[in-house]
Order: sequence, then structure tokens, then C-alpha cells
Amino acid sequence: MPPRLEAPRETNAKAISPYRAAPLSFGPPVATHRTSKLGRVGYLVVGSVAALIALGLLLAPLGRGSDPGRWALAVLQASMFGTGAAFALRAFVRRVRGRVTVHDEGICITNHSGSHVFSWDDVTAIWARFYEPVRSPESIVRLGARDGRVIELPTELDGAKDLAARVQNETAARLVAEAESALDAGERLKFGPVVVDASGIHYGASGSPWNDVDAMQLSFRWLEVRLTSGRRLLLPTEEVRNVGVLLAVAKRFGVGRLAGGPA
Repeated sequence: MPPRLEAPRETNAKAISPYRAAPLSFGPPVATHRTSKLGRVGYLVVGSVAALIALGLLLAPLGRGSDPGRWALAVLQASMFGTGAAFALRAFVRRVRGRVTVHDEGICITNHSGSHVFSWDDVTAIWARFYEPVRSPESIVRLGARDGRVIELPTELDGAKDLAARVQNETAARLVAEAESALDAGERLKFGPVVVDASGIHYGASGSPWNDVDAMQLSFRWLEVRLTSGRRLLLPTEEVRNVGVLLAVAKRFGVGRLAGGPA
């Protein structure tokens, strides 16, 4: 089993990387991204109000006799509001804990499952939401590491676009170089629902050689693959692993790119 990754403290983060014999030391954070304060307050208010309504519904039949029908209705209504309260308060607790700290050496993600440390060199996959015509993702959805972990980032982070741009800037060149080396070695590369190799692009049971792919572009939150036949393949950007790498690989095989997309 790989060594356990230890969560960093704010200014002296340390992690044991399974790819290095010596501990990797993180310096002070250069940026901290917490979950949106407005979102936290919203879930807290909704959860508290729903809980009070549920309690009121349960107490309402008191003093009105012991009519079973009245009690059954009160319990049913209270359970509905109680479920809503539990969901909202659970979301509030998750958002209170959620944050991402960025260091020169890597990134630490704290979410409901704990704290997870990545050095920049250990990041192998990025799932992000892109919006045309931006060149940086609006937000990072998940990160993947060399040891096979896939970590979801907390939702509704303040400064999510700046965080996404930093992650892309730190990893894009290396990920593209690794992908091109794998292609040169005859490997197939998987980008979520899309698989590519030297022969072309494959999706589901279908596939197209590179000379049948006319262009790729980011269109709102979709990756659009246009074929010379006029067909289009639309994929949600957050489901496509390493969108920027896929576009770079396609360019290598002569596929054009329309407006938008990572540089």
C-alpha cells in the first residue's frame, strides 16, 4: 500500500508522496479559497427554518385530543420538513469544512472526506467546467492523482476561476507532454467518454479517423466535436478529463479549433 498522505497545516504543510523517498515540504499558502459565505448562510437559514417548522408540526396536535388521523398527518408533514432540514444542515456542515489552499509546491483540498494533498507533479487529471470564450476553466470539479485517487473539490468556492487558472497553468504543459509521449509509444488515451490514439477519436461504439474530424470547440459548457460529415458530438466539459490536453492532441493531428478553449 502507498504511504498515507498527511494533511498540511496552514503554513507548514508536509505530505508523504508515494513517488518520493523523502517527505515533500510545502511552504506557506499563496492563496486560500473557501466555500462561498452566502452559500453557507443560505443552507444554515433554510435548514434552521425547516427544522423549526418540523418541530412546530409535531407539537401542533398537543392539546387537540388524540385523533390518530391528526397525529399521522402531523408526523408525515414533519418528516418532510425534517428531511429538508437534515439535507440543508448537512450541506452547511460540508461547506463550513470545505476549502482549498494553494502552495508553490502543490495544492491541499479539504472536503467532507478529509484533507488531500497533491504536489503539482502528482496531478494527472483535471475535470473542469469551461465557458466560451474563456481560456481558463471557470471551476475545477475533480482532480486525479498518480496513485489513482480522484478528489472532488468543494462546491461554490470563492475565487474558483482564479483557482482553476492556477491549476491549469501549473499542470498543462506537463500533462500535454506526457500525453504526446504516450501517443508516440502507441498508447490509447482516455479523456472520459472519449478515447484517442494515432488513428483517430473514439466515442462509445463509434469512431472517426483524424482526417474526418473538422474542428473542436468549447461551446458554453459543452465540448463540441465537428465531423466533416456534418455530425456533431457534444460532451459536457466537466465529464471530459483534461479538456486542454485533448484539444492539444487534436491540434497535433491537424484538427482545427474554433473560438474559445484553453490556450
